Amino acid sequence: MTRNMTWLILLCVGMASQVQAERVITVDGSLTEIVYALQAEDTLVAVDTTSRYPVAASALPDVGYMRQLSTEGILALQPTLVIATTDAGPERVFVQLQAAGVRVERINNDYSVEGVLHKVERVASALGREAQGKVLSMRIQQQVEQVLDALPSVDSSPNTLFLLGAGHQGLMASGHGTQASAMMSMLQLNNVMTYRGYKPVSPEATVQANPELVLIAYTGTQKNPELARQLVMTDAHKQQRIHELDTSLVLGFGPRIGEALQALAALAYPSTAPIQASASVQASAP
Repeated sequence: MTRNMTWLILLCVGMASQVQAERVITVDGSLTEIVYALQAEDTLVAVDTTSRYPVAASALPDVGYMRQLSTEGILALQPTLVIATTDAGPERVFVQLQAAGVRVERINNDYSVEGVLHKVERVASALGREAQGKVLSMRIQQQVEQVLDALPSVDSSPNTLFLLGAGHQGLMASGHGTQASAMMSMLQLNNVMTYRGYKPVSPEATVQANPELVLIAYTGTQKNPELARQLVMTDAHKQQRIHELDTSLVLGFGPRIGEALQALAALAYPSTAPIQASASVQASAP
């Protein structure tokens, strides 16, 4: 073996060791899902509390809620790369991480298919997996197009109320400019709430809105005991069209967005949608 050949082998081994030594922390459930979808989960050393999927992610160390991060808690895990959305904070944490020599990638969280594809591209680039990223992006685009192309005419779109059970904040109804609103728009669903953001909803407002379809996503395990009474006078209750959702799936805007649209389309258009609801989105009476 020549000296040059020996040097080349040693160089390749050294480069491989550097790749294997990458220690990644993701802050945002959608980014964690992308890392797994790229089959780069062996680089992960920790995630945040919004990273609930896949199940294996919950076994990793937890750096806390994405908006209340701690520099010390993150540095204790000795990361070489932190990938986070711009929703994460406080901002000083990322400044301090960079000052400590940690590479930081911040990605805008745009609630659209294009936004998901942008996140895939950025994460794949940060991990040096551009080829896998292109394959994943193509698969996501195909899944989304298949669902959207099969939607019926706008005339059959149900008036929809999207409720978010946000822990101690109680039950909130989704207006415009939210993740829920973005999903409803893609599926041509009529949002019965006209304001922006999430706001508490009273029984009177629910009856007045009279939705034909109610979608409920809980961010925790606590359910609202008053919900059944609140919805009993609506068309959605009469038609048994009240459904509980997998929050990380339908509001995550990650690589499973095609699956989320597929499941919601089956609930919104049961007589025309060729696809049945997945196991993660099932009809249920609250």
